[in-house]
Amino acid sequence: MKFDVGISGVAKYREEVTGDTPEVIQSKDAITVILSDGLGSGIKASILSILTAKIAAGLLRRNVSLEQVFATIADTLPTCKVRNLAYATLTILKIMDNGAAHLIEYDNPGLLLLRDGAVQPLERRSRDIAGKAIREAFFQVEVGDLLLLNSDGVINAGVGGMFKLGLGEAGLVDNLQQRGLLAAEAEELAAKIADLADCCYLCQPCDDSTAIVIRARHARNAVVFTGPPKAQEQDPQVVERLLEFKNGQKIVCGGASGNLVARLTGKAIKTSLQYEDPSVPPVAAIEGIDLVTEGVLTLNKCLEKLAEYQAGKVLPNGSDGATLLSRALLKADHIAFLVGTAFNPAHEEIMHSLQLKTRTEAVKQIAGLLAGMGKELSLEIF
Repeated sequence: MKFDVGISGVAKYREEVTGDTPEVIQSKDAITVILSDGLGSGIKASILSILTAKIAAGLLRRNVSLEQVFATIADTLPTCKVRNLAYATLTILKIMDNGAAHLIEYDNPGLLLLRDGAVQPLERRSRDIAGKAIREAFFQVEVGDLLLLNSDGVINAGVGGMFKLGLGEAGLVDNLQQRGLLAAEAEELAAKIADLADCCYLCQPCDDSTAIVIRARHARNAVVFTGPPKAQEQDPQVVERLLEFKNGQKIVCGGASGNLVARLTGKAIKTSLQYEDPSVPPVAAIEGIDLVTEGVLTLNKCLEKLAEYQAGKVLPNGSDGATLLSRALLKADHIAFLVGTAFNPAHEEIMHSLQLKTRTEAVKQIAGLLAGMGKELSLEIF
């Protein structure tokens, strides 16, 4: 089982930064989602929530248990003597790949678990950790489940205005059901929830509002074949490896690679003449192959896009080959690379003049970036 996470939010009216800080930690066998809400709003609240979330994330990356993480933060988390409130709230949700989930909530709205469009009750128990009263739950997540984690700005949206007591959990779920949004992808749904909160505040939010959406799904796979093998007698073996790949996207990068697949499968290759991006060659199409792109230029451009994504966490948009390849790789959980090392002398001059990485270098760096994002990878060189 794997999980898609979407995050979106709006800051309090006339504030430049939000006081909510989400954090996602992806490991080989689990995903952990953190949400902290700093007391008040603006820079002070932002700093408090960032410190809380970053400390928690740092400890969790060292495999510290959720209880120990919260105890460490609680020992150092001051309390406002005037309001008798903690300076930052904290929710930590850890879900293993087998669906086993552990939830700790401290002063944040409760996690909502939806299954088949209906809210499922979670059995929570109250605990005292380092003098803080927290709520804790252990439960099982199933494929298709939708989990909503919101800051109080979302739940209280419109309080005293559109709604006497705010949007509320029931109002949020009902709105999403009525609009047919529960089947939307995690990123889109998170954005819709943030927009809803903004609308309830009449576009002048009285509080920071952050929505985190987690959708449980089956693992997604992809295989990328690029470059003919160095030994021509390996051609059938590589194409067979590509075609025998099941339950995932089949991707071919490179003109010679595409021609090789077309020849050995007896399928026609149809190349587009439309440049969606002037810097990226057009894509092609082969029956039975999900994506066919040019080779070295597209791989180098894909590497750039993945590096930008890693830095800014913004999924690239567009329909050019490099963007389509980037999106396919980012959405896959396990990626197999089949890389041929046949050398084409015609490419040497253009690669040198454009300062491009070789096919193998580009693939290895792409694989390195993807591994850093928690992807499972295999690489075969021919």
